Amino acid sequence: MKIIMTTRRPERTPMQNFGLLLIFISFPAMAQNQPQLYASLVKSKGYVVGSKLAASGLHRYDGNQTWTHLGWNTPRVSAISCDPENADIIFLACGNGAVCTLDGGKSWRVTTDWRVTETQDICVDPNAPQDVYLATAYGVWQTKNRGETWTESNAGIAKRYTQALKVDRTQAGRVLIGTEDGIYLSTDGVTSWDLVGPKEVTVLDLDQSQTSSSIWLAATQDQGVLLSNDNGKTWQAPKGNIAKAAIYAVAIDPFNAQNLAAASWDAGMFVSIDGGKSWQQRNAGLPVRHLYETVFDANQAGRLWVATFEEGVFYSDDFGRTWQDAGMHGAIVFDMVFMHRK
Repeated sequence: MKIIMTTRRPERTPMQNFGLLLIFISFPAMAQNQPQLYASLVKSKGYVVGSKLAASGLHRYDGNQTWTHLGWNTPRVSAISCDPENADIIFLACGNGAVCTLDGGKSWRVTTDWRVTETQDICVDPNAPQDVYLATAYGVWQTKNRGETWTESNAGIAKRYTQALKVDRTQAGRVLIGTEDGIYLSTDGVTSWDLVGPKEVTVLDLDQSQTSSSIWLAATQDQGVLLSNDNGKTWQAPKGNIAKAAIYAVAIDPFNAQNLAAASWDAGMFVSIDGGKSWQQRNAGLPVRHLYETVFDANQAGRLWVATFEEGVFYSDDFGRTWQDAGMHGAIVFDMVFMHRK
């Protein structure tokens, strides 16, 4: 039964009314300052070699299956990273090097030279934003001046193909990478590297918890996921149906570190609600089980996003039990991140 209170409320003073007016005026501005979903992608479905490329590269999701193309038209943007202190500064890992904007996307420039190609991942150090790290097919590069100069940094890495890179959000210069030979850790600003993950395991993606910095999750080519509870120093592989899956991307819920997601090729979406002890497949409503990328929403607790292979981007508000279409059909999405809108 619904109970309706009829007690008379006291009248507000003019100052109280003024305070409420300020709240209503400021609320839209607060909403606009929320992070927004960005994706790097290529419109690949049905493409004929030699024909004009459909709008590809960096995109922003504006809701209702609407995406806005930003910057120039390019077929390969592997990863996106934003300066946490200045939303105007964005770095992209592109096929021909590291690309940067200092003015919120009005202009862009390639910051690397001919030596750097086939870039796979990029990350701005959140505790030292002038430091940026770049993963490539030929190893790791770093800049300490926002891309003015770059230095190769591979001391200790046995096999240099590097697919994933993540900077520890709690400690400047502490970086983890995923290579074709396992997971490496650097604690000295990538001057040197130590192998910390299983040897000869190809690692495709890395994520660190926003609520518990000691929790890390890694995606592997054919051995499911790897989980670390000691800030990336040691790694364990869970058992079950995820153990042999090819996982392309992983994500940790920014509101609850026990909620994990792993996007696989062929097996679809895996989720865990117990910190990786057990995993369930959640594919009902997805058009295909070939998944490329996944991320948890930065604004709405429990919302999970996934990018399929050429069949669209989808989101779920019930941890994958049902999925809603967010558009972008025909695209391969390489990366999805939440950044402040400019």
